[in-house]
Amino acid sequence: MRIMDKAAIIKQHEISCEVMYQATCIGDYKTNNREGAKLIRIFKMFEKNPDFAMECISELLKSKNVVVRSKAAAYCLALGRNTDVGEHVLEEISKDPATGIFGFNAEMTLKVWREKGELCLYQK
Repeated sequence: MRIMDKAAIIKQHEISCEVMYQATCIGDYKTNNREGAKLIRIFKMFEKNPDFAMECISELLKSKNVVVRSKAAAYCLALGRNTDVGEHVLEEISKDPATGIFGFNAEMTLKVWREKGELCLYQK
């Protein structure tokens, strides 16, 4: 993956998460998985540079898109940085009835985090 600056990462994240939102709503798992793979590549970049990751994540957490916010919150947990913020965001999403399946996803992310004490976003 090419080196991306903060603006490019945020833009790609917003685009991919919007596609994932729409794909989830209509049950298009192939499109959802394709966009998810793009986000995993971004997360792997974040693992290599956690300080840069947190700069990007702080912006992503402000998004109006529930998928963007939940992914960013999960990144906090997976990186072990700002975990209190990550938990708080996922709690809010999970308790909001308007988020539907995305609230359930947030709830399950929290469940795994709390049971295992860590969160792995991809198979290594």
